[in-house]
Amino acid sequence: MADSPKMQTAYRFATSRSGAGELRVFVLYTTGELTQPALAEAGVLLRNLAVEITLLAVQIVPFPLPLEFPAVAPEFLKRRLRTIAGEMGSEVDVQLIFARDLYFAIEQVLPSHSLVVVAARKRWCPTAETKLARRLGRAGHSVALLAV
Repeated sequence: MADSPKMQTAYRFATSRSGAGELRVFVLYTTGELTQPALAEAGVLLRNLAVEITLLAVQIVPFPLPLEFPAVAPEFLKRRLRTIAGEMGSEVDVQLIFARDLYFAIEQVLPSHSLVVVAARKRWCPTAETKLARRLGRAGHSVALLAV
């Protein structure tokens, strides 16, 4: 992963075992209460397929702070993500990225034409999660928007 002013630090605490010809699905962490149903749904839909699931979390670090020292302790975030991934019951890779810009970080991490699952609340107006899903779709990714 290339270092850039917007994104320098990436923590990966599960090794990626996905090789050529294997399918990988990315579940984007938005909030704990939205991500758990997204992971569960991805697991149900993909349980009979040879699919690797990656929980991708981007922690935004405001500009006064260096990326190496975010406002929230990395160990706390890691424990939280491990707990959410552990509730799924099957193996999930977890990626935690510290960045200045959410969209830039996601675009840098996701391979082109990725399969992405995003959960959003049912609302009459577009939520931040819905806007994120639309933007990823416009960028060429296949996005499943799960209404919670």
